[in-house]
Amino acid sequence: ADKYFDYMVETRRYLHRHPEVSFKEFETTKFIKSELDKLGIPYESPLETGCVGIFKGGKESDRVVALRADIDALPMKEEGVAKEEFLSLNEGAAHCCGHDSHTA
Repeated sequence: ADKYFDYMVETRRYLHRHPEVSFKEFETTKFIKSELDKLGIPYESPLETGCVGIFKGGKESDRVVALRADIDALPMKEEGVAKEEFLSLNEGAAHCCGHDSHTA
């Protein structure tokens, strides 16, 4: 976990600064796909927004584990001195419910 800590914080703060509301997460989806590409993780895009990363284990199995990370933001203005360095840059949208953390 220590090895990836800085990367995770940087990723979460990027997502926090660039929120998009439901069904309009076009840039968020591009960002996620770009990160998956960098990590060599294949994905599928069944919808216009969002994607499904495919992780395969080392053994053949018919079992599946699904992990979900919502990517949408709330339609609201974000405020707060404590979050000054990573406040939303998109007026009227804010990650105030943890979706940016789940996605990171």
